[in-house]
Amino acid sequence: MHLLFIDDHKDSADAFAEIAVMLGHQVQVAYDGETAIDATQNTTFDVVFFDIGLPDGDGRELCRRVREGGASQHACVIAVTGMMELHAKDLEPFDGFLHKPVSPDDLRRALDFAEG
Repeated sequence: MHLLFIDDHKDSADAFAEIAVMLGHQVQVAYDGETAIDATQNTTFDVVFFDIGLPDGDGRELCRRVREGGASQHACVIAVTGMMELHAKDLEPFDGFLHKPVSPDDLRRALDFAEG
């Protein structure tokens, strides 16, 4: 699968990417919302992992923008967050979510979920 990891914490994004590559996936990383939106508009990703709290935009709103159009509008979009108190409205635009820190097993289960 072709995956996009979006996280302003570079080490986290790079760690996700490294694990996914070891699992045999093609991976791209973005460290801010603007780069993520550009990537999703121009490249077809199967799964997009979105940090909810980005400094240049709310991950929920950015997810909605991805779904409005572009090459990845039909991607499975999974929220990644350190927020402990989540409400249904926090996760509305997403297909699923992961709590940070994300383990390799968490990532593997999310990818299995995305494959259907």
